[in-house]
Amino acid sequence: MRHYLYIWHDPAARMLVASGIEFKDAIPALLDADGIVLRGGSAGTARKPAGYQTLARQQLPALAHEDIHAWGSHAWADWHGAPPAPGDVDVATMLDHRGALTPLAALRSRFLAFAHDDGWYLKLLYVAWGDVAALLAGTIPPALGALDLDALERGGDGYWLQAGAVQVELKTHDIDSVLNRRL
Repeated sequence: MRHYLYIWHDPAARMLVASGIEFKDAIPALLDADGIVLRGGSAGTARKPAGYQTLARQQLPALAHEDIHAWGSHAWADWHGAPPAPGDVDVATMLDHRGALTPLAALRSRFLAFAHDDGWYLKLLYVAWGDVAALLAGTIPPALGALDLDALERGGDGYWLQAGAVQVELKTHDIDSVLNRRL
């Protein structure tokens, strides 16, 4: 986790937007999945979606040591049960952000994430709020500040956490505008 957290929630879209959460921060919440599908680097084209790799749960801790920031953009979704077939077009399309903006039911996913510059921008789509609350509870260090997860769940405001203080912030996908004011 970076030394700050910017976060907001859109309950209607089942979407959380954050800056400050890195992929390695989500790994503990993914260890009860059977694995993830992961697309590193840029998305493909409409005719040829980018490839992805399927990683079993046992492979996830090693990702904490990868330089995921160097990938630029990446996307991932967890899976439960059987892994997707290699080259599954539905999975590739979902990870290219052109499919439905929800985790694939066939994967029995809880999360679908799109990130840019690991830790800079994260859009996390989810199935159940309880999974997001558990991920955040295990991710946000107390030194950043005490985020009211019930208020976040309602989705009214965005929040900035840094050095033990929590402040209300605008909800925007323009992470640069927030970080340029705050950092």
